Amino acid sequence: MISLNSVVENASSHGQSELQRVDYLDGWRGLAIAFVLVSHFYPIEGFNLGRFGVDVFFVLSGMLMSNILYVRRVPLATFYKRRFSRVFPVFFVFLSLVCLGSLLFGLSEEHKNYFYSLFFLRAYFPPEPYLWNTGLPIGHIWSLNVEEHCYLALSLLTLMPLFRQREQWPLLLLGGSSILLNYLYTAYPNIASLHSNLKTEIVANHLLVSAGYFLIKRRFGVRVPGWLPMLTFGLAAYCYDADAPFYAPWLLSPLLLAFTVNHLDALPGLVTDLLALKPLRLLGIWSYSIYLWQQLFYFYGKPVITGFPLAGLILICLSIGLGVMSFYWLENPVRRYLNNRW
Repeated sequence: MISLNSVVENASSHGQSELQRVDYLDGWRGLAIAFVLVSHFYPIEGFNLGRFGVDVFFVLSGMLMSNILYVRRVPLATFYKRRFSRVFPVFFVFLSLVCLGSLLFGLSEEHKNYFYSLFFLRAYFPPEPYLWNTGLPIGHIWSLNVEEHCYLALSLLTLMPLFRQREQWPLLLLGGSSILLNYLYTAYPNIASLHSNLKTEIVANHLLVSAGYFLIKRRFGVRVPGWLPMLTFGLAAYCYDADAPFYAPWLLSPLLLAFTVNHLDALPGLVTDLLALKPLRLLGIWSYSIYLWQQLFYFYGKPVITGFPLAGLILICLSIGLGVMSFYWLENPVRRYLNNRW
């Protein structure tokens, strides 16, 4: 009989990697994808749980990339190869199948924008149709665009000798600029670019602030009591409530979530043990494949949810099932193959 331990160990084996896995960080990913799934299939009125889940992903990504690039100083060639093996193969298959289906069955004209999507430019080109109104289940790729653009920006920062060992300041400046741009577009909507709410310069604040704060914490030895990250996480969650101040999601949430994820190591043992529960860790390890493929069920199954109470649960199970198959048959084998040979 296969034990859950062996399942987790096998799932977390990706070949050579820049960082060792940390159990509670996998659980943090699991929490994030759980928020996205619940928001899609059992939406909570007045609470943007899906965006909260994506931002939980972003702050973790910023922290890890900052560690890889500015502390461990992983060579850029290795960095790019690892990001490619992590993100691109399964994304290529997902996008190609969706666009092929669109072409064959006349679902949309969006397949004509295939290369914009493939190269993570779809939030910018073409400006119409809006990414959420393409007639295809690809609206969620906006978050992948943001990740890839930030990976490029963070990696280019390593080429600037002026900022070596001081990368936290340009990172925080970029994050602050994103927050400021949010304010300007909110206060003066006439100057906002078309569909700016999905563009990197607007939504990268969580990732950038987290990357910068990671270096602040490390280089200045910031220590906090264990209760404080729990408090900031709760306050961050409130930022996505409809009753929260209008500025909370783009001003307060990046600061609160960046602080929380960078101080998960200060949490009481009971809390980190909960985050490290094997089912939650597995959900986190599978999260990328689940995130990609769940959009099919969300897009085409959403009309059924209101009329059939069990539909949401069935769609969640199907999303996880297809994501797990994608992970074991595509994402992880290809990633392991490329990482071991690169």
